[in-house]
Amino acid sequence: MAKLMWVVLILGFSFAADANEKSQVVTQFVEAFNERDPELMGQMVTKEAYWFDVTRAGMTSQTTSRDELVKSMKGYFADANRAHSRVIKSVTSGDFVSTVEQVSWQQEGEWLSRCSIGVYLFENQKIAAVWYYKAHQCDLNN
Repeated sequence: MAKLMWVVLILGFSFAADANEKSQVVTQFVEAFNERDPELMGQMVTKEAYWFDVTRAGMTSQTTSRDELVKSMKGYFADANRAHSRVIKSVTSGDFVSTVEQVSWQQEGEWLSRCSIGVYLFENQKIAAVWYYKAHQCDLNN
């Protein structure tokens, strides 16, 4: 019985460590975005990196590979936009990390922000796909 309890405890710690690692990769991915470093973002995704925007009307594919993601981010960062993102909440379940992320930016000298729900799918500790849901007014009380 004692051996079984140790196995259960060890497996529990293993799953918790794995979940924490995935959550950390998402945070590092967001930080690479804040640093405007598409190459670093590319290091955290699989070769086939899918990125989708999801709205009520449907889903749009933004990228289907690491190279497309890096190229897309380079184009985005070429703009003078200085958007900054942060993970407010995250939940890990199996190969998925779900987040609430807040993006802030300046427009005509005023700081604005919106939130979005993101769902990250992992393969071999790298991000394989991301679904970002339509931006909405942040509810920071939760």
